Amino acid sequence: GLRVMSWPDARRQARMLEGQLDTKICQYLKAAGSASVDGSDEEEAKSPLRALEMEIEDLLKELGVVSDEMRKLVGDAPSSTREDFETMKRYQNLFHQFSQDYRRTKNTLADKQKKARLFGSRHDQKNASLAALRPHEALEKERDGLFSSLGLVDNLIEQSRTTFEALKEQRGIFGSIGSSLSQLAQRFPQANQLMTKIKAKQNRDTVVLAFVIASCMFFTFMYSYYSR
Repeated sequence: GLRVMSWPDARRQARMLEGQLDTKICQYLKAAGSASVDGSDEEEAKSPLRALEMEIEDLLKELGVVSDEMRKLVGDAPSSTREDFETMKRYQNLFHQFSQDYRRTKNTLADKQKKARLFGSRHDQKNASLAALRPHEALEKERDGLFSSLGLVDNLIEQSRTTFEALKEQRGIFGSIGSSLSQLAQRFPQANQLMTKIKAKQNRDTVVLAFVIASCMFFTFMYSYYSR
């Protein structure tokens, strides 16, 4: 079975499954909207629509396993951050949303096929061409926009974390240098001027770090607000 060994592996697997499911469910919505409802059971079992259903169900099962693994990783790791928790919740919500979209479309298609068999109006059913599924076109566009927005926000958060870690590491280096220069200044007063410049550099790094974090939070909020 599927086994995720680390948090980076879990995120990588979840992103891959998200992209595959998004593509397959869009294909399924379009295929279901134009499918004929008057075929035999044997024809339906061999149809491309049935093949898509099997692929989607397998992908949903995998995403469910990865989502559960992410929940365990976040819960078990003391070093888990708020961003890790939000990422885990995002993929749990995506799993439920994908599942609902797929089940709703599959059930609507099954109802149409059942009515076609019961009433036998093959010509009328074919002309109707599953008109009840057409509202899913709007749902498909809305979901595409939502996933695009979530992906951009996720990338922005990841870039912010990378910048934050880099600046924090740089600040640690300057802090170590500053401590060494403080000891040196006690022995050589002429080093005071150099130590003052180092402290000024540390202050600038603090301001830059605060600006980066504030900017990321602002743009994330604005993007989320206007993408609704």
